[in-house]
Order: sequence, then C-alpha cells, then structure tokens
Amino acid sequence: MRVLGGDFYTSNEIANFLTLFGTMDDAVVEEGHYFVAEDHCSAILGSGGWTRSRPRYANAIAASEAAAGMPTVRSVFVDPAATRRGVASAIMLRTERDALEHGVDTLHLTATLSGFALYEAFGYQIEEATELKFPDQSRFECIRMRKSLGKLRTRAA
Repeated sequence: MRVLGGDFYTSNEIANFLTLFGTMDDAVVEEGHYFVAEDHCSAILGSGGWTRSRPRYANAIAASEAAAGMPTVRSVFVDPAATRRGVASAIMLRTERDALEHGVDTLHLTATLSGFALYEAFGYQIEEATELKFPDQSRFECIRMRKSLGKLRTRAA
C-alpha cells in the first residue's frame, strides 16, 4: 500500500488506512474465499478474495454502502516487485470463479485509487466515488464498484 498507493495518497492517508484497517481482512480467510499467488519458490506475490461479511472499513463509509451479506471483493494486494506480471489478474479471475461457484451473481468492491484501473479493466462499473473518513478528519478517496457475473456464468456453462 505504501509503495503502490504512494502516487495516489499522501503518506498520512496511507498511514491512517493501514493503522485503522490494514491490508488483510480475516473474514475473507474465515469464510474460505481467500487466494494467494506464489512464485516457484513459494514466495507470496499477492493475495485477495471475497466475503459476505461487512468490511472493517464500512464504519468509515455511510452504513448503507457496505451491508453485511453483500458479496464483496476484499484484500487484493500485490507485492510491488510483482506488479505488471498478471498476479492481480490471476487473483481476480480465481475470486470471480469462486464467487460463481458459490451462487454469487454480483460482486461489489470499494477500490482504492491505485487499484481502480485493474477493476475497471475487469469490467467493474462505477457506482460512486466516495471516501473513508478518519478520526483525525482526514479522508481517503475510493470508488464503489460492482460487476454482474452473469456473463461469466454463461461462459462457464
């Protein structure tokens, strides 16, 4: 987050985000929809997944924006040394396939500004620009997005 988000956020905004929310949400692992990309030496290159649990960051956004039970892509992060090698794409493809296998028709996410281009390339549509509001009154801009998986379901069949 500090490296890849540095072109989009101030160091204070990143520090607030990491302190309050971190980059890993345990709910994704607990629900069993968490995926890790490794290299041939088992070094972790990236991770991510989806969950129906309400995101930890939801309290920093309007309550209606992140309701419990809404399938949400979460914790997609790539090692800065592994960017532009298809790691995030592989994680997203696996995440979407897993969501389909579990009966999900639409995935939601709250994109960081640094992750927005990836999600847009994957066909996620903008719902609205929003922001996380921190206790020190600073803000962290992000974009709520969604994607219907119906076309993927048709291709998989």
